[in-house]
Amino acid sequence: MHSLFIFISFILLTCMCLICNSSPLPIACAQCDAKVTDLHVNSEVGKQPRIFCEEPTFDFGSRDASETVDHTFVLKNTGTADLEIRRVQPACGCTTAELEKKVIPPGESSRISAKLSLAGRNGELQKPILIESNDPTNPAFQLVMKGMIGADFEITPSTMILRKNSPGAPATGSAIVKMQKNEPFEILTAKSGSEKLKLQWEKIPDENSYQVTAYFEGNLQPGEDVDKIFLETSHLRSKSLEIPVIVVAPKPIIAIPQKITINANRSDSVSRAIMLKSTAGEKLSINKVETPNPSITVSVDLTGDYGARIVLRNIQSKSVKIGQYIYIHLGSGQIIQIPLELTNNL
Repeated sequence: MHSLFIFISFILLTCMCLICNSSPLPIACAQCDAKVTDLHVNSEVGKQPRIFCEEPTFDFGSRDASETVDHTFVLKNTGTADLEIRRVQPACGCTTAELEKKVIPPGESSRISAKLSLAGRNGELQKPILIESNDPTNPAFQLVMKGMIGADFEITPSTMILRKNSPGAPATGSAIVKMQKNEPFEILTAKSGSEKLKLQWEKIPDENSYQVTAYFEGNLQPGEDVDKIFLETSHLRSKSLEIPVIVVAPKPIIAIPQKITINANRSDSVSRAIMLKSTAGEKLSINKVETPNPSITVSVDLTGDYGARIVLRNIQSKSVKIGQYIYIHLGSGQIIQIPLELTNNL
């Protein structure tokens, strides 16, 4: 209808021009030309570009932090004039976006190839890509890549610590390996880097997790020994897992005397003292002292930073039995055992 109107108007103006040509005043033709030009301009009114994307937000779901997300956005010009893409600006350096073509004619499309690196990311993530164009109604159009980032597995504690009560004593520790998502998995094999650890793993009932237990039975010099547990799983994305391990052996503590002897023939109660000394230059602290009989009272006096004096009172020979010990619990986690013995020679 609009085109028909222009055609009829053109015919009328042509007739007017013919009339004007027959007129002795040539200025009339110039006026007619101006009217034709105005009509041409008016016919272009309403032609504008329109930017459109069927999927402006891409949800990549749950991904591991080691991955890179690739996605292609499709921009379309739904307007009636050329759409000019003037700028494509990702939010930060972790995102790149490559534009296929800058000028999009009406009805045509252009692709944007986007890449998002998830390295170092954790939790919920949302990264925008700003598109600036000559669309008068939407000059700053936004695309978004979003999702959840996190490791497939959670290991608690993140480092397994095995503490030995003495350099030659056995030590054990455990960790829980849990799948963060609702995806089944199995632990297929487990081994330690040093091959000094004995390993067991057991599925926890009604949970998508395993308990991994390590045993250390060898001798160890005082201090810390570092190891690592390597797990092979049936999971498609995380086929191998690692658990750092620290085996802690106590630093030397001198205890004098190394045993407490009581005369079996004595009918009265006696007192005994135990002196402790740290030889490694580490501060000595005592959490508690356990006795085999509640009637035995205990007092502890620290002698500087590296020593302690423990006094045991009200020890009665009739209450002492074979195989009984005084247990001294140190702040380092070490437990010193002092045996109680009966003798007839005192």
